[in-house]
Amino acid sequence: MGWSEILKIGEAVGIALAALLVFLYFYQPQRIDFFPKSPPNPNPLVDPDSEHLLSNGTRVAVVAAHPDDPEFYIGGLLTQLGRTGAEIAIVMCTDGDKGYYPKFLTDAAENRRVRQLEQIEAAAEYGAKVFFLHEPDGRLKAASTVVDAIRKALDDFQSEYVLYFDPIYPPRLQHSDHLRSGMATEEAVVSCRSAKWLMRYSTHAANYYADISEVWPVKAELLKIHKSQFNGDRVDMVMSFVQRRAEADGLAIGVSYAEGFRCTRLD
Repeated sequence: MGWSEILKIGEAVGIALAALLVFLYFYQPQRIDFFPKSPPNPNPLVDPDSEHLLSNGTRVAVVAAHPDDPEFYIGGLLTQLGRTGAEIAIVMCTDGDKGYYPKFLTDAAENRRVRQLEQIEAAAEYGAKVFFLHEPDGRLKAASTVVDAIRKALDDFQSEYVLYFDPIYPPRLQHSDHLRSGMATEEAVVSCRSAKWLMRYSTHAANYYADISEVWPVKAELLKIHKSQFNGDRVDMVMSFVQRRAEADGLAIGVSYAEGFRCTRLD
């Protein structure tokens, strides 16, 4: 075999490996934002009428992608809302079935059953109702059907505040379901008749920070309810990650722990 044949084989192998890497990247759900948008400049702090937000009877809707997202990202504020008597609805886009994995690696039906129950149990701790849209985990699309389902849920609940993943300024590494649930919600809220404030979480352009220092231990306990996801050594690993982020957000306003949001008012 001559050098020309060896080079051709090497080129073919290189192309095949590159194609495999591209396939694997789009098969798995994590996405890298290669060209992240810079936060608005200036980006002054705003107050989303927090006195009303944290008051009895305020109607707050949270749109999330997977069971455990509400507690992981905003469990502190949700605890505060529950304590002040807010009406809370969780609009859960998927059941957390992880159906995109090969069947021999997971039991999608069992995941769906267990994770739904865990989310309902966690939401009960702060008095929220949970509505599942039953979209596929890891394959969520910001399709018109999803947008319509979110819009209907928000309208039916008469949501004043809508909390959801930031699709414009997400973290550099983001689950595709998080991004697409945010995109779908961003479109749905445009025609939501009752919504007054949009509060986007998991953002690198926060302009409001909820001080959760007092309820930080409760957030940790909420995460532990999701035993199917956070168990054994992973509990400590996840809590360390969540704590570092809460401390970084807290630093922005001079408190121990906080949760950041990008807020805008709907006129």
